[in-house]
Amino acid sequence: MLVFNIKINQLSVFALFFIILSSSVQANNIKNSAVVFMYHKFGISKYPTTNITLDQFNKHLEEFSQPKYNVRSLNYVLDTIINDGDLPNNTIGISVDDADRSFLTAAWPKLKEKGFPVTLFVTTSTIVENNKNYLNWDEIRQLKAEGVEIGAHSHTHEHSADYTLEELRKEIEKSNKIFLKEIGKTPDLYAYPYGEADEKIFDLLKKYKYKAAFGQHSGAINETSNLYYLPRFSLNERYGEINRVKFAANVKGLGVYDFIPTNPHIIENPPYIGFSLLDQLLTKDIECFVFDSDGRVKNEIFKFNERIELRLLRKLNQGRSRLNCTARDKKDNWRWFGHQFLL
Repeated sequence: MLVFNIKINQLSVFALFFIILSSSVQANNIKNSAVVFMYHKFGISKYPTTNITLDQFNKHLEEFSQPKYNVRSLNYVLDTIINDGDLPNNTIGISVDDADRSFLTAAWPKLKEKGFPVTLFVTTSTIVENNKNYLNWDEIRQLKAEGVEIGAHSHTHEHSADYTLEELRKEIEKSNKIFLKEIGKTPDLYAYPYGEADEKIFDLLKKYKYKAAFGQHSGAINETSNLYYLPRFSLNERYGEINRVKFAANVKGLGVYDFIPTNPHIIENPPYIGFSLLDQLLTKDIECFVFDSDGRVKNEIFKFNERIELRLLRKLNQGRSRLNCTARDKKDNWRWFGHQFLL
């Protein structure tokens, strides 16, 4: 009997060790991953930097219709991550900024036919009578009734990172007041004009009960992502070719945490950049690139187990600049983390 009990105890210890080991391995890898795409205009060729051709858009939708993908609403993606649920593999979200009229006439009929959810981020100051370029509130209410999620995209679409705290508060409150009047509720998702943000905007959006906010930097979302500075792959005529879309649709989150500088609106130039990785195995293969208006900024990269640090070899130019870090994991997936800076 004593021998039997010893065997049972040994088995119990082994089982406990296996559970701990499994939990440890899982903790070092991301649980969820999602890719969000951003559009503006559809089939309006005189605006190539914000437009996607209808031929390109049709190819995107054909690709997203493949069984390997799961197109979900942004709220579904975020609620799943926030509540520690499980997203399906190759989860995709679709977003559209500005409420251009071409969304209603050219894009929404195709999205609705496919049954694809979409979030429309609306700049409230442009939604006025006799503005032929943008939707009106009757049309937005119609889209909402048909299942389109409505998100906030500021009131004036200005470079809000330069605003004072009081100016930002007025911007958000004016937008919320109009939404409440016109669609009966305030949105819980926000998209920054030009993708520009800073910490004071993060804090305000939290106080006004926004669930999350999106920038315009490339990358995949996972559970370590900053909910108030989420990435989206921007698609236009130049960056909307199907091969790029296919690649982006299949990337996974990189599992970045403890990122510095915490404020994307940088003061120290060049910024000191550092972060940690959930999966230490990615450290040796990670590559990071920073681009500003003059192109790629040369840098030195230092790797310490899970910690990555970058030293830029020149100052960044004024305006927006972007960091992109990628690595290939043991399952041959590309992992992608992006971040936008503003100087």
